[in-house]
Amino acid sequence: MDNIINIFGLIGAILVAVSFIPQTYKTINSDEIKDISVLFMSINIVSSGLMCIYGGYFMIIPVIISNGSVLSNCCIILYCVLKNSEQKKGMILPP
Repeated sequence: MDNIINIFGLIGAILVAVSFIPQTYKTINSDEIKDISVLFMSINIVSSGLMCIYGGYFMIIPVIISNGSVLSNCCIILYCVLKNSEQKKGMILPP
């Protein structure tokens, strides 16, 4: 039974890891960031970072996989949001 539960954990971790990839890809390629919450991304980065530490300490592989992926994707998306907002600040918009 433990093996089945471990398999469920790994499958769940892989699905969580894969679930952010389409959003990250779309954000990078389209620069559509107006609806992305910086607060949401920041909370996700902190929480997934803490969960990576937790998973690493106890060597819980599904936790490391899923939260490591969420952490990296959220960092990429937040970078795109911040980069795009800096570019817009430098532009002079018409009235």
